[in-house]
Amino acid sequence: MNGASNSDIPPGASSHLLEAANDLEDQRLLKSYSGDDAAGIQRARVFEAVGALLGRAEPTRRPFALLMIAANAIDAINVEIGFDAGDELIAAVGHLLKSKLEQGASIWRYGSNTFAVLIDDCAEADIESIAERLIAAVGDTTFQISAAPFRATVSIGGVAIPARATAVGEAVSHALAALDDAKRLPGSFVAHHAEHDAKKSAGHERSVSSDILSALEENRFRIVLQPIVEASSGKPALYEVLLRMEKRDGTLVAAVEFIEDAEKLGLARLLDRRALDLALAVLGNHPSLKLSLNISSQTAGDKSWLAALQRAAADTANLASRLTVEITETAMIHDIDRIAIFVGQLHALGCKVAIDDFGAGYTSFRHLKTLKVDMLKIDGMFMSGLPRDHQNRALVKSIIDIADAFGLETVAEWVRDEETANILRAAGIKYLQGYLHGMPISVSELT
Repeated sequence: MNGASNSDIPPGASSHLLEAANDLEDQRLLKSYSGDDAAGIQRARVFEAVGALLGRAEPTRRPFALLMIAANAIDAINVEIGFDAGDELIAAVGHLLKSKLEQGASIWRYGSNTFAVLIDDCAEADIESIAERLIAAVGDTTFQISAAPFRATVSIGGVAIPARATAVGEAVSHALAALDDAKRLPGSFVAHHAEHDAKKSAGHERSVSSDILSALEENRFRIVLQPIVEASSGKPALYEVLLRMEKRDGTLVAAVEFIEDAEKLGLARLLDRRALDLALAVLGNHPSLKLSLNISSQTAGDKSWLAALQRAAADTANLASRLTVEITETAMIHDIDRIAIFVGQLHALGCKVAIDDFGAGYTSFRHLKTLKVDMLKIDGMFMSGLPRDHQNRALVKSIIDIADAFGLETVAEWVRDEETANILRAAGIKYLQGYLHGMPISVSELT
């Protein structure tokens, strides 16, 4: 989710996001998910943590930095000695990096040989010195791994936020672009600057557009399903549909990594249509299943998308009644009259409608009467540090109470721990969604 809350997040709050699973020495979660699933989970955490810091209230907003750190020459070690040696060296580098980070910084394994580091309360002028200190620490260390002692180097790309990036996807893409430049001279640091945008924007857009269009043409889009459970019983009530793009090498890319670009390039409708087709096929094959499908602002009211849903509803009894369509709060507020008509059309088919990321934008509660939706999905930013954040608890309780007054069901997103879940249950939440109650699963894993 890309919304931002109006709550303040104290220094180091990002380190509390799934703290146990994020620790590099805690391999339990990663061993439960192989390959790209594990990488996707870790990347999602990076996006969530960046979003949490971007979402702080304006008076307390502090600058922070995102570093992408790549261990160099790992491919050569994998080939010459073996993947176990490569993995062991990467883990050792990660442990060292973590030990050199100060309070308020968090580290994640972002890719096979790449780490993401988020440094809170970090001025742009300080980023280079921090990066150089990490580069020197790795370069001065002999890593004692099973195969043999090794020396390693790292390359680092960084971006200052919000000075050089004001959105989550923008921040991550800028840091990765800077890392690409740094890799040209192993052991160096490159910071993202405005001139990078002018040089790379056109080429990047062509690349993204080509990737998306070729994946559509070659049927390489997949969906995974994340459970939304009843708060009272923990049993799945429905599943949210999450889009994935399969690369030609078989790896899966989460939508959060390309959806912002797709919207800028006008491709969001094509993706929403493909997601709808895939979701309808699953509903047709699983007569008791209920799904929730997120659509972009470009698709809300799109006649061809609605016509596809109408045809499917006519062909399969009760299909539409098992589908909830999620529309983001910000999309609704931009054209509330058009969205109200669209909501009415969905209701006429038998679908339910949810406002996604509620609390992230500017929807006033009076609009709930106009829109006549069925469900509010409370933005996950409010769940970050909920047990310790009295203001967030008050806001969440207010949203739940008002939703109850309107007869709306409520879903809390990004629920990661039992303490947060218990607070939400006591506040009267209807459903919970997040890593605590289930990671996204493939359609074949449905039981």
